Amino acid sequence: MPLPRVVIVGRPNVGKSSLLNWLVGRRIAIVDDVAGVTRDRVAALGEIPDGKQTRFVELIDTGGVGIVDRDDLSEHVERQIETALGEADVVVFVVDVRDGLMPLDEEVARRLRYVHAPVILAMNKADDPKFDEQGQEFYKLGRGKRLPISTHQNRNKDELFRLIAEALPPEEDGSRVESEAMKIAVVGRPNTGKSTFINTLAHAERMIVSEVAGTTRDSVDVRFELDGLPFVAIDTAGVRRKAKIRDNLDFYSIHRAERSIRRADLVLLFLDPTQGITRLDKQLADYIAKQYKPCVFVVNKWDLILSDLSGPSRGETGRYATFVQHAFKGMSYAPIAFITAKTGKNVKALINLCQAMYKRANRRISTGTLNRVLREAVEAHAPPVRENRVPKIYYATQVGVAPPTIVLFVNRPGLFEPPYQRYLLNVFRERLPFSDIPLKLYLRARTQTDPSRPRVEADEPPEIVERFTGEDFHVDDLDEEINEMLGGRDEG
Repeated sequence: MPLPRVVIVGRPNVGKSSLLNWLVGRRIAIVDDVAGVTRDRVAALGEIPDGKQTRFVELIDTGGVGIVDRDDLSEHVERQIETALGEADVVVFVVDVRDGLMPLDEEVARRLRYVHAPVILAMNKADDPKFDEQGQEFYKLGRGKRLPISTHQNRNKDELFRLIAEALPPEEDGSRVESEAMKIAVVGRPNTGKSTFINTLAHAERMIVSEVAGTTRDSVDVRFELDGLPFVAIDTAGVRRKAKIRDNLDFYSIHRAERSIRRADLVLLFLDPTQGITRLDKQLADYIAKQYKPCVFVVNKWDLILSDLSGPSRGETGRYATFVQHAFKGMSYAPIAFITAKTGKNVKALINLCQAMYKRANRRISTGTLNRVLREAVEAHAPPVRENRVPKIYYATQVGVAPPTIVLFVNRPGLFEPPYQRYLLNVFRERLPFSDIPLKLYLRARTQTDPSRPRVEADEPPEIVERFTGEDFHVDDLDEEINEMLGGRDEG
């Protein structure tokens, strides 16, 4: 399953960003007394103690509900909050116990009535137990278990961790891939053949098909089976450039298309070779990449191109594939499919490709295999020295699937430049079964004061313990790894 998402919401200036930094254990979000500093969602990797183990989660800070933004970005902030709530597995609703119940707190509670995730009401700034009684009035909100906390005085942090751990969804064993229908979002500009494609899949006129661009206004789910396997195709309205949005229907069509991408397991981005690739296609691909969704570039109406060619068609297909890869450099890993939706040519092969990618996106790699690949990558190209300090990678582990999420435990995350992180991601794609799947990479510092760090005896090198506490490590490799690490260990 993907990393569980713990979303922090509340009105402006109640300490949401301070709470994120407090739970993560380092400064991630900007903290300021001025309301409205946080606008976009800010995500960070966190570890939640759960009994004898810890669970990795994605902690997400949001902008203040009801903020009046001086740069006229209030609508943008509101959409970011709505998106975060739609993806939340747990919601931490933050209020200021010293200010008491405010009208905007009630507005937040009203919104949370439509959220199915469990809610925890964190009454912040309760620096002393004497403030706990002031929190009685928050019972009126009727949302979540109440807990007085103080990020400034480090109060009730363990209890908040316990409540979050109890509210998290149970970890899955991998059976979801076999039992649930894969959701495929079909997106693209108007009149690229999306509805025709879905009609071909469903073997029925389930969508309104028309040559008039923009016929589909809403996102519609169509269930179908192929070789006994269930699928759900999400047909979305064609996305227009913002300059061409003429009415509210077009605005909501874009909003629903983005929502469909977020809830899909895989996205098909339809391209029309007769129209070329536009800036809107690139913006849509960028949104898919930011959501870490597996994607296939679907070149529809390819028969129209082939019918205009007098020579062999194979070379033209290769040239156009190269053109698409060049246009979408940030998603060069995504496969390209050439189909004709009207006749059904290559449609079944495309769905089979989607099924294979879906399984790869939900695959877990053993810690031993992952660390062997990591070691070889570092030996081939070590991270460059920065700020007169040597970056060190202790070990790696996969903590989530869909997308595959890898955590590198390092001495200092800031020492690893983005180009080197991209290099590691490319190596993981090349050496692991993720060649066409987006990967998410987190860097996490390991310190002696880290509460989630395994206990180390005095005569045990801490690097060795950290490298081999991951599950599924292959014991046959242990002696070789320990000897190598002891021989090259930096005693400084």
